[in-house]
Amino acid sequence: MANSVHKEDILKSMSSILEAQKKNNRARYGDLRSLATPEFLKVYNLAPTLLHFNHPDLPGYLDDPDTPFGLVFYDHWQEQQLEGPPFRALEEIVVDKPVVESLILIGSSGSVGHTERSDLDYWVCYNPNRLNGRQLKLFKEKLQLISKWASDVHSTEANFYPVNIAELAQGRIEHSWGNQAEGEVAPHLLMEELYRTILFVAGRYPLWCVWPLELDIAQYLQMAKSLAPLDWNGAAPQYVDLGFPTKAEPQEYLASAMWLAYKSEADPFKGILKVIPILQAIVTDFQSPLLCDLVKANIINNPSTVFAVDPYIITIDTVIEFGSKNLSPEHLELLRTAAVLKVLGLTGSSSPTQSSRSVISPSKLRVLTKWLQDWGWATERLGHLASYDSWTERERLRLGSDILMMLLGVYMRISSHLMNRFPGQVNAQDEELSPFAAKILGRQRGLEDTVDLLPSELHRQSLSKRMVFQQDILTGMWYIYNMADADQSADLTSPLENEERAVIFESERVAKAAAWLVRNKLFSEDLELTVTDSFDITTEMLKSYLIALKKNFPPVEFHNLETDTIWQVGAKGAVLVAFNLEDPNETKIRTLDVIYQTGWGEMRHQWKNLAHLTIEADKFMDLGTMLFEGCGVLSVESLVLLPEQAVAFNRAFGNLKAALMSHIRPRHQSKISKSLIDL
Repeated sequence: MANSVHKEDILKSMSSILEAQKKNNRARYGDLRSLATPEFLKVYNLAPTLLHFNHPDLPGYLDDPDTPFGLVFYDHWQEQQLEGPPFRALEEIVVDKPVVESLILIGSSGSVGHTERSDLDYWVCYNPNRLNGRQLKLFKEKLQLISKWASDVHSTEANFYPVNIAELAQGRIEHSWGNQAEGEVAPHLLMEELYRTILFVAGRYPLWCVWPLELDIAQYLQMAKSLAPLDWNGAAPQYVDLGFPTKAEPQEYLASAMWLAYKSEADPFKGILKVIPILQAIVTDFQSPLLCDLVKANIINNPSTVFAVDPYIITIDTVIEFGSKNLSPEHLELLRTAAVLKVLGLTGSSSPTQSSRSVISPSKLRVLTKWLQDWGWATERLGHLASYDSWTERERLRLGSDILMMLLGVYMRISSHLMNRFPGQVNAQDEELSPFAAKILGRQRGLEDTVDLLPSELHRQSLSKRMVFQQDILTGMWYIYNMADADQSADLTSPLENEERAVIFESERVAKAAAWLVRNKLFSEDLELTVTDSFDITTEMLKSYLIALKKNFPPVEFHNLETDTIWQVGAKGAVLVAFNLEDPNETKIRTLDVIYQTGWGEMRHQWKNLAHLTIEADKFMDLGTMLFEGCGVLSVESLVLLPEQAVAFNRAFGNLKAALMSHIRPRHQSKISKSLIDL
């Protein structure tokens, strides 16, 4: 530091920034209260108290004297409205050694992105020097109990993530968050999101939030020693050091893009809005400013005492501006559509048909009106998107599929750019990243053999438990219709018309349609399923095939994939084969349908028409070539015959194995090759 005068100038500037941050925090609290549900607010209001005390009358109580509790500066918490005997009794309790250094919210809370489906993502910051191993275990159990209480009693998802402030200050997130792996693979980018979306709740204030923009990390680290020490005695310091956000290394940008593509199943609309800033960073050769710096600059310079500086709006405006210059017109429109639907709260982890929203809040309407003006959209366009709940399932699936394909395309663009620009620093097949890469490949769409996945989890949840398989008698095409909940009285055996029922999947073969149902976890005991307009396939036959598919192809747990065979070319595991599936009364072999999975979990379907061949031996040689070269089957033991055909085609099944063996035998000594997948 240059001298004491310079230090005094910094402290004066920090004091001014702190006031601006507090003003903005208050405005965002107002937005949170106006947008949140009553149950959400109850959890929000009580959370600091549940962390500050370990009392038998409070949720989160652990009957163990070593249980850590206490929140620094708890008496500064002003949001609580606690009534009743248990809370009056707490006023007499003095907490000598509070364990929670700082309590903050990260994400959409208090922003225009907050919806009735939003959750509470708390970062519960603790000093590792104040907890031993057993105490940390108890502390995490207490946090889990509070989360369970929020879910069970108030139907609110509240995640309390324990954060080691010593690790975080060094740019690391410890492996203790269960399935939340983003911090493990991209800690610097997660830190940027922390500071961009932070809503301070209680405890020591993060030092970086009040740090002058013109001062660098070296000056920050020097001042942090005195202003935000890790260890302290007596009165708690005002500030806490949670680290200084910096640009990440190229490999971390790849890992973050990969993680977002992996998480696209939960919500591709959110994923595309989060992956574009990564594309912007690499396209600009990492010269674009960090979004958290833009948000802080706006907070410092915001003259308003009413409207908060909203990180959600700044993020979307930034990615839209970038997209207008770097994306195709089609992709730009998809990006804008995703932004509007997220603000309206019509996408996410819950079914869109469950929305109880009747009006758009004033704060959201103000933002949406401005976007319409900036983008040149007609008012009717917003009205159409606002009616998303009433769209046909086909429309929702088509939009979700387009968003997903765009997201995966952006990821491929990011990975290609990084590997070309930093060939020695970026490795997409790093062992830690393999499961994420596998998930991305497993979700690829549009390939002829691939059995597509639904665009997102919400589409799976929105489908009813009543479906109809219908075959077009003229073309032979198969269609799956979803019977909406409003059609509970409909006769599933009556003919259906396209304009009356939303088609959710279509295929040339019933085998692929059935595989799609299993692949998307839609087939279960409580699914009411009916086949109509087919001369040969009955409902019972279809269900038996579905049962066989479900047995042989359980859901893939990507974190459990075997790294030594994850990129194995061709089929891995069971290969389900079915002779004459659509001509069950035909005794001569006319067709063969094959369902299998790759090493990275992608499900595929292939089939062969053999009606033009009259010699049986020729048919089997063709099928052996198909299995070996087309499907990559390397073991006859992996073949599984559809159970219903075990008797009728037992001999044919034996011949099929022999034909396959004739291809495998010449190469049985060779090692299984690995594909060089360009991620």
